[in-house]
Amino acid sequence: MDGFTVLGLCAGALTTSGYVPQIIKGYRTRKMLDVSFMMVSILCVGMFMWIIYGLSQNDIPLIVSNTIGTSFLATLIAMKIHYDRKLEAAGQGNQ
Repeated sequence: MDGFTVLGLCAGALTTSGYVPQIIKGYRTRKMLDVSFMMVSILCVGMFMWIIYGLSQNDIPLIVSNTIGTSFLATLIAMKIHYDRKLEAAGQGNQ
């Protein structure tokens, strides 16, 4: 493994880990009102496209970081849908 591959893996780990605090906050508060569904969805589609590109180039850092990132974004999307529906059902959707 060369230095640039290590650099790519470290960069991917740093940028991908940025989603973890939002997942934790959403899980603890059971609210995702401050998360934009559109932004998270666009990022998820973009990361999925990076996976496809990484596969075509056999680029391990791109594949690994974007696969994990897409998983985190899919988790945020699922949490957003789930918690927003619960708040709407309780009559608190726009607070």
